[in-house]
Amino acid sequence: MKLSTILLRALALGASAQQSSSYTDSKSGITFQTHTETAGFAFGIALPETPSTDSISLLVGKGTGCAGVSLAGPMINSLLIVAWPSGTSLLQRDYRTYGSPAEANGTFAVTPIVSGTYINSTHYTHTFLRRNCIASDGTTFASNSSVGVIGWAMSTTALVSASNHAPSLNHHANQGNHGVNFEAANSADYATWAALAGNGSARTEKAC
Repeated sequence: MKLSTILLRALALGASAQQSSSYTDSKSGITFQTHTETAGFAFGIALPETPSTDSISLLVGKGTGCAGVSLAGPMINSLLIVAWPSGTSLLQRDYRTYGSPAEANGTFAVTPIVSGTYINSTHYTHTFLRRNCIASDGTTFASNSSVGVIGWAMSTTALVSASNHAPSLNHHANQGNHGVNFEAANSADYATWAALAGNGSARTEKAC
C-alpha cells in the first residue's frame, strides 16, 4: 500500500514549518498533530480531551531501517519509541546513555492499530495505542503540556536482526527536534480511535 497523497505532501511541507499540523490518516480515520521531514520521517500524536497517561501515535520511517522519537526531546534520560518494518513489531526503549539503548522497564504497553499499520516499497507506517506512557518524571512531555518539543531520529540501513524483538539499533543518519501542539492533539473522538487497538492479527507487545 502507498502513503496517501496528503501525507506525502505533508512530508514536503513539514520540514520548513518545523511545527506540527493536523493530519487525518485515510486508513485509520485518526486525526493527529503530525510533524514530517523530507528525509521520509513523520510522527503524529492524538490525545484525549483531558490527557493523562495514554496517547495514540503515528510513526513513519523510510526503507528498511528504524525510526524513533524521544518523548522528552533530548536523547538522554528520555523514553524513546522505535519502529522498523518487521511485520507490526513496535518497541519502546529507554535512553540512559548514547548508543543502542536497552528495552525500557515499566508498566506501559504498546498495542498496534492494524488499520493504520502497513508497509510499502518505500515507507512503513505504524499506528499504535500507548498506555501508561506519559510520565511526570521528565522522561516524556507532561500530560498538561499545551506545546512542547519532540526529538526524532531515523536510519535507512536495515537492522541485522530485524525479526528480533530487541535488536541492536543502527546509528541514525538523520535527526532533529520539532515542536508539537499538544493542545490541538486533544480530541473528543479519542476513545473511538483507541478502541481500534488490537483489532486484527497484529501482535500486542509490552516492554519488559
